[in-house]
Amino acid sequence: MSTPLNHLKKFKAIYGVLAVLIVLAGFLYQFPPDKIVTSIGVENSYLTVFLIAAIGGLSSLTSSVFYAAVATFSSGGASPWLLGLFGGIGIAIGDSLIFGLFSYGAKDIGGQWRQKIEHVRTYIEAYPRFVVYTGLFIILGVSPVPNDIVMFALVALGFQYIKIAPILVLAGISVTTITAFLGKSVSAFIF
Repeated sequence: MSTPLNHLKKFKAIYGVLAVLIVLAGFLYQFPPDKIVTSIGVENSYLTVFLIAAIGGLSSLTSSVFYAAVATFSSGGASPWLLGLFGGIGIAIGDSLIFGLFSYGAKDIGGQWRQKIEHVRTYIEAYPRFVVYTGLFIILGVSPVPNDIVMFALVALGFQYIKIAPILVLAGISVTTITAFLGKSVSAFIF
């Protein structure tokens, strides 16, 4: 028999994310973006975005906080181009750390999973590297797919870090700049 407490325990991650989003929405409702940027300062906005990106970045649980911060700072007067640059470099640093951590754990993948990974690797290797890297850029630089999932897949598929590092930087800058410009555009209608 399911009780409300069991339900909360089972879905605590989802409710946690929803709670953060509700608090963030309430905060943004009480304090418009221009007031937030004024109180923090434009220069500190870039540092804040960099730190949020490097620490939490676009992971499965923290991406909403990052997107909200970038959109808020952009709509509050910070330069979308500089937010894109600082946030993108921060995302690349965070993704690099995740890639490194997953590299140690990927050695333990075996059995049935190893066969599935080899099947996907064979499929990917049928395409020219330019197509594969362009697809990777689109996934990381345009789509809202959590980067930690992509980093795990890249490690499992045997991609070399040195070859994907430039894509991580360019894709991070791209997704952050797009978010900043979208935040600026949307806030013009709301505020």
